[in-house]
Amino acid sequence: MAERKKTVKRKILFVCTGNTCRSPMAQFLLKERLRKLRKASKFEVTSAGLSVYETDMMPEAKKALTEQNVKISPFKPTQLTYEAVDNADLIVCMTDRHRMAIVTIVENVESKVFSASQFTGEEIMDPYGMGQMAYEDVISQLGRLIDAILDKELKELNAKKEN
Repeated sequence: MAERKKTVKRKILFVCTGNTCRSPMAQFLLKERLRKLRKASKFEVTSAGLSVYETDMMPEAKKALTEQNVKISPFKPTQLTYEAVDNADLIVCMTDRHRMAIVTIVENVESKVFSASQFTGEEIMDPYGMGQMAYEDVISQLGRLIDAILDKELKELNAKKEN
């Protein structure tokens, strides 16, 4: 009987403050892009917040994603844990402050924790309480972030394939 090769998924974790707007939007945007590229099986994409207190994603975030034809699976905001940080291969924070919070508290993770600005030159603004237009702006920002992440990750994936 032939032994199946175990697929090791690259684990990408998005982090924001409450895990109700930016990080879940990034999570679902990246999942959708990976699905369209037929690379979804190579990645596990999740999100978490530094200070979670809500019980669902913001309706404006869901609407912004739906308007982009992004499939949203059931979602519940998740508090960031040491285990999640430890298990992730790449952690992408929406702001430099989010990144600093993680690398200050968790030792030896600097090499895998990045802020959005390290990919795109801009932090992802917090649309919470700012109306639907702010969420549409965030979708645009996240699109640029996802492009930059995919560029990096797919290059690494192809380089591993060549070795």
